[in-house]
Amino acid sequence: MVLGAQPPIFWIWFYWSYIGGFSVLFFLLFPIALLGAIFLLIISSAVISRFFLAIANIIHPPREGVFPRSTKDKDYCYWSLRAVIKKWPIWIARQLSIHYIETILLRIYGVKVGKMVSLHEGWVDTELIELGNDVRLGQGSLILSSFLANNKLILKKTVIEDGVIIGAHSVVFPGTKIEHNTILDSLSTTTVGQTLENEAVYRDSPCKKVFKNPHIKNENVFQEMVFRQHDKERYEEEDLREEAKELAVPFHLYISSGWAIIGFSYIIPGFLFYLYLFGLLEPYLFSIPITIISFTSLKNWIMIITLPVILICLYLLHLVFVAIFTRFFYSFADKRGPAQGIFDRNLNEESNVLDYYHFRSFLFKYPIFAFIRSPFPWLINWELRFLGSNKIGKGTVIEEAYLHSHIHLGKECYLGTFTHLTNHLVDGVYGEENLTFFGAEVEDNSIFEALTGTLPGTKVGKNSTFIPIGSTVKFDELKGDGIYFGFPAKKLTKEEKGRYLGDEFADE
Repeated sequence: MVLGAQPPIFWIWFYWSYIGGFSVLFFLLFPIALLGAIFLLIISSAVISRFFLAIANIIHPPREGVFPRSTKDKDYCYWSLRAVIKKWPIWIARQLSIHYIETILLRIYGVKVGKMVSLHEGWVDTELIELGNDVRLGQGSLILSSFLANNKLILKKTVIEDGVIIGAHSVVFPGTKIEHNTILDSLSTTTVGQTLENEAVYRDSPCKKVFKNPHIKNENVFQEMVFRQHDKERYEEEDLREEAKELAVPFHLYISSGWAIIGFSYIIPGFLFYLYLFGLLEPYLFSIPITIISFTSLKNWIMIITLPVILICLYLLHLVFVAIFTRFFYSFADKRGPAQGIFDRNLNEESNVLDYYHFRSFLFKYPIFAFIRSPFPWLINWELRFLGSNKIGKGTVIEEAYLHSHIHLGKECYLGTFTHLTNHLVDGVYGEENLTFFGAEVEDNSIFEALTGTLPGTKVGKNSTFIPIGSTVKFDELKGDGIYFGFPAKKLTKEEKGRYLGDEFADE
C-alpha cells in the first residue's frame, strides 16, 4: 500500500505523534534553556561584580584584624562596599539551591574551595575563607570570616580542612581553624580564633571536644549511640489533634489579596515594558539590518546603554506597587486584627479576631521577600516604614533577616543573616495553646549577628550586641551596653568576651 492510500486513522495518529513529539521536546528543553539562561545571568553578573571588586581591592585590599565600626575607617567602609558588590550575584545563585553553581561563584570571588564540597543551603562568607576537600555543611549552618561586635568589625581568615562536617544551624566564627575529619555538631558554635583538633567531635555553644572521632566497625554499637531508647518520646494521638474551626477571614480573601499584590504590581510596569519593547526597541533597534553603520550609530548605542536603566526603573516601579497594594490590604486587616496581648486560640471569639492577625502575617511575607531579596535590599527600610507597623531608625541595615510587624528598631542597628525578630509565640500543645502577641523594642546601635533573635515583648537597650545563637526569652528586658550570648541571652563578662571574641574585647 502506498503512502497516499493510508487510512484516515493513520493521518490522525501521525499528526498527534508529530504534535506530541514537539510538545515533549519543548517541555524537556524549556527548563534546560531557562536554567541555562539563569546560569548565564549569574556568571555575567558575577564577572561584572568581580571587575568592580578588583578595583575596590586595588584601592584598599582586604586585611585581617579588628577595626572600628565607623564610616571614617577605611577597612570597615571597604568591607561594606565589597559586601554590596557581591550581594546580587550571590543571592541569585542561592535561589537555585545547586551547590555547584555556588562553589563556582565562590571561586570567582577568590574563595579557595576544594573538591566534593556540599553546601546544603549553608552560608559561606565570600572572602578570607578556605574550604578543603569533602567538606559537608548542614542546612542553615554558617561559616563566617567577619562579624560585628559592639563598635568593632572582626575580620579574620577561617580555614576548614578536608573531610570536615558542620552540623545543621551551627556557626563557625571568624578566625576558626577546623582540622581534617572533624565534626562540629548541630546547634554549636566555635569562638573567634579557635582551633578544633583533627578527627574529633565538638559540641555545644561555645563548642568543646566531646571525644575523638572513632572508626565504628560495629553497626549495632553505632545505632545504640545514636538511637538511645530513653531519648524516644511518645505522644498520644489525641494530643496531636485540633478541632477544625471556620475561618473568620475567608480563604478566597487570601487568594485574591495575594494575586492582587503580586499580579497587579506587574500590570503597569509590564504595560510600559510592552510599549518600550514594541514601540521603540523592535522598530528602531531589533528590525534594522546588522551592518558596520549600525555599530557606529549614536542612536543605537544610546538605546543599548539606556536599556538596563529602563529595566531597573520598571523593576523599582514594580516594588513600589507591591508596597502600595500591600498597604491597602494591610490597613484593612489591621483595623480588624487584635491589639497586643495573650489570646486563647480555642475560644471562637478570640479565634475570629486572631484570624485577622494571621491574615496580617500572610500579607507581610511577600513584600519583605520582594524587597530584601531584590538588587536593592536597602529599600526594605522604606517599605517597612511605608506599611506603617514598624519603626526603622536611620542608618539601620537589614540583611536576609526574618521580620514581623510591631518590631521597632532604633538608629544604626544591624540585623545579620538569619536573624529572626518575632512578635508572636504559640505556647502549649495542639488544641490547648495560647498565642502571645507582643512587639519588640530595639534601641540605637544594637547588633544582631547571624542566627540570633528575640521573642515577643523583648526590650533591648542601646549598644547591645547579640553574637550567633543568642536569643532572648519572652518579655525579656536587657539594659544594653554589652555583648549577649546564649539562650536565654546573658551579658558576657570581660573574661568571657576575651575567650569568645579575642583579646581585643577582654578589656571592654
